[in-house]
Amino acid sequence: MKKIDIHCHTSDRAIEDVLDPDASTLNIITLMQKHDIKYTVLLATYFPHKQSGISNFRLLNWIDHSWIRGSEHNFLMFGSLDFEHYFYQGYNELRELAIMGKIHGIKIYTCYQDINIISKKFETIMKLAELYKLPVMFHAGVSYAAYRKYGKKTIARMYGANELVWVAKKYPNINFILSHLSKPDFGSMVDVAKHTPNVYSDVSGLIDSKHNAEEIPECIENVKIFVSEVGPSKLLFGTDFPVQSHEHSIQFVEEGMAGYSRKDRCLVYYDNAARLLKLYK
Repeated sequence: MKKIDIHCHTSDRAIEDVLDPDASTLNIITLMQKHDIKYTVLLATYFPHKQSGISNFRLLNWIDHSWIRGSEHNFLMFGSLDFEHYFYQGYNELRELAIMGKIHGIKIYTCYQDINIISKKFETIMKLAELYKLPVMFHAGVSYAAYRKYGKKTIARMYGANELVWVAKKYPNINFILSHLSKPDFGSMVDVAKHTPNVYSDVSGLIDSKHNAEEIPECIENVKIFVSEVGPSKLLFGTDFPVQSHEHSIQFVEEGMAGYSRKDRCLVYYDNAARLLKLYK
């Protein structure tokens, strides 16, 4: 069954302490071919606390050089920015990329950056997304990496679905993806997605596949609850690779939607994301 991975990361170096340390675009393409993934959304990453990440134009360069002749597997890009130190540079980059048609959405790294969602700067990014009809993705909930490396649940202030719903209601013309089922704020995620038309979530990053396999049954149960309460039209397939494996992401959908029709699973695997990313003419 064809798929869109709405949430994936890449690097040109080996990633430490994950199940698959090879997050190169070449390896991701191999995994896409293996799992029938037609599109993978790669996310620019800005981590001010580490003074590192994968910048917009660096990521764009990798995507441009990853094309394989005859391949039906393609990369799309969500741009991002460093709110804390280089906001206006980041904003100008996003605007330029949007004009060029090079980004399909914007990722906001709440949890990893100090971001005030009621500030003028935040409003500026939302207006950009609204103007170019770009979906906006948030890291919602805790961070496995922060807990493992720094002993705390988040680097910056944690935003869950119960707080981010305010943004979705203020900007009803923007579609929002609150990633990772807003763990551990899952109950609020269900309520928000159920009652807010422009809010979606994904199955990415529900576990760290190397360290948290014991949480798989709970994740499957959460997918069951989400689909039962909210419906399959508000859930997206995603991995958070290289943190969560493609196999585990597929397992969450297959076992979490056991008994559902092929059409319903197609919504989660492909159709919902295709609609948000405007891949249908």
